[in-house]
Amino acid sequence: MQSPQERDDPELYRRESMGAFAHEVRTPLTSIKMVMELARRQSQDGELLLDSELAGMLRSSVDDLQRLADDLQEASRLERGRFTLSTGPCELGAVIDTARQALENLQLDGRPDSFIEGLWDGAALARAIVGFAQSANRIGDGSGVVKLEALRGPDSAEIVLTSGRRNASLKAISADAGFSFFRSRQLVLAMGGSVHCERAERFATFRVVLPLRERESAGE
Repeated sequence: MQSPQERDDPELYRRESMGAFAHEVRTPLTSIKMVMELARRQSQDGELLLDSELAGMLRSSVDDLQRLADDLQEASRLERGRFTLSTGPCELGAVIDTARQALENLQLDGRPDSFIEGLWDGAALARAIVGFAQSANRIGDGSGVVKLEALRGPDSAEIVLTSGRRNASLKAISADAGFSFFRSRQLVLAMGGSVHCERAERFATFRVVLPLRERESAGE
């Protein structure tokens, strides 16, 4: 089982996030190298000759690199306090619908139990939910279905994303959770929230806690 230090040590998360980024950036780079080699083989004079299929593969790989670079820049700006988040308000059900539409080949199964509104950045929160869902499926059971629960408490809202079934042998979150997990965690922390994780073989659950107290103090 994870110790409190493993769950809460920011240096551990920083190291694992860099490991995740380094691993993920290799995939599009490898693809680009492969495209270049295939394009060279198709040419008779040694120049690169891209047909429509190879050009499409190249564009896709470059887009993946751009996305990773953007995510890393956002994470860096968040860590340095140079990323300004909107204070909303936003409604959690609408945020979840936005996340659901952004997910490809992945289903979010569940909705909030009631109307929940808070002073959060809706666009950033949707991106965080997407990242957590992708990561849960990746290190969970990989079924393509992630269970979602969203509950309102007296002082906070909770979003729980789960893939797989819990078993006894819990282990730590590591780089194989994917860079999306670490970027999503930073977004939630920047909104004053917290992220609590449990992971085992073919199981992952992320509980995201977002404060409601600012809204309540404003006269809810």
